[in-house]
Amino acid sequence: MLLAALAAALLLATGCARIAQPSGWAGPSLADGRLVIHTQRAEMAALDVASLQIAWEFPAGQKHGDGAKIQLQGVYGNPAIVDGTVYLGGYDGWLYAIDMASGQLNWEADLGGHIIGGAVVSDGLLYVGSSNNRLHALDPSDGAERWYFEARDDIWATPLVDNGVVYVASMDKKLYALDAADGRERWPKAFSADGALAATPVLVNGTLLVGGFDRRLYAVDSASGQEKWSFKADNWFWGRPLVNGDTVYAGSLDGNVYALGLADGKRLWSYDLQAPVRAAPLIVGNILVVAGRQGRVVGLNPENGELAWALPIELGKTLLADPLADGDVVYYSAQGGALYKVSPKEGSAVPLLLVAPPTPAASPTPAGTPAPSPTPGGTATPSPTQAATP
Repeated sequence: MLLAALAAALLLATGCARIAQPSGWAGPSLADGRLVIHTQRAEMAALDVASLQIAWEFPAGQKHGDGAKIQLQGVYGNPAIVDGTVYLGGYDGWLYAIDMASGQLNWEADLGGHIIGGAVVSDGLLYVGSSNNRLHALDPSDGAERWYFEARDDIWATPLVDNGVVYVASMDKKLYALDAADGRERWPKAFSADGALAATPVLVNGTLLVGGFDRRLYAVDSASGQEKWSFKADNWFWGRPLVNGDTVYAGSLDGNVYALGLADGKRLWSYDLQAPVRAAPLIVGNILVVAGRQGRVVGLNPENGELAWALPIELGKTLLADPLADGDVVYYSAQGGALYKVSPKEGSAVPLLLVAPPTPAASPTPAGTPAPSPTPGGTATPSPTQAATP
């Protein structure tokens, strides 16, 4: 099993070395007044935002076509919700299409490998990667496979689809650009990094940004696949970066969130949360909201990295999933099922759903890679002394 066999670097970073069964860390998704959330271990649920009542749970005893009970074994990628259907991939290797209104299974597809990233629906196709090295393109109406692309290692990242091109990162250290209609490669040669790529790329004005397990954040030309610049931190870049104007904000497992120039990758400032940062940063109301694995959420001035709140929010729960911004609030889903609503304006948090935490589960991390190193801090470092590598 992938997770059970690999070194759990995110756990080791906080002194917990036990590796248990996978439980997942999917972030919340919102549609039709309901949040689809990861609740306990390997369960999903729809929470009515107005009443805070659970509308349905999944799998809740539902069965595969052969009569066997569905056991997700954990969900890591944020669910995709399109036209009243929830698409989510389980670590059990199945992709599920669930009716948003009722929670009943519409269809399922066995992809033949663990699913860690989320699914994306675009231009009539559904795209999702798996640990059998494949990016699958399926018909969202019934799950029939239209084409697949095979990399040389697992695909953990959620793909990015833009203007007829699918960009997908792989654990084979490559970033691919594929024709969305048939899966043909669009670049003469895939972009190659020096380490595994597990993060979802971001595309802004012809520049792709993707983090790697070689401790680098890369900027890649979307037309050619050529590197523009890279920035090296003290540990992996696993989360999705954020671009606002001409600045890139990226969290690293070294505990820092970095502000970099989009044009050249030069460091503008950094802030140390004293714990690995995997959850994507967000800007809400001109406040940069960032969360560390240990449950600390900070609000920062995006211009200089100084604290925008008097004190950080200490949730005391493991935060790995990408948060969801909705208007002037941010939803965080903690590993184990707790759900919080954070107000960046007030610098406060309200628990919406609390559960007893499960046994700490293994994080999907490649073997033979050092755990994140503890770093001191808790303050912004404004001096741009660390430059990008051209």
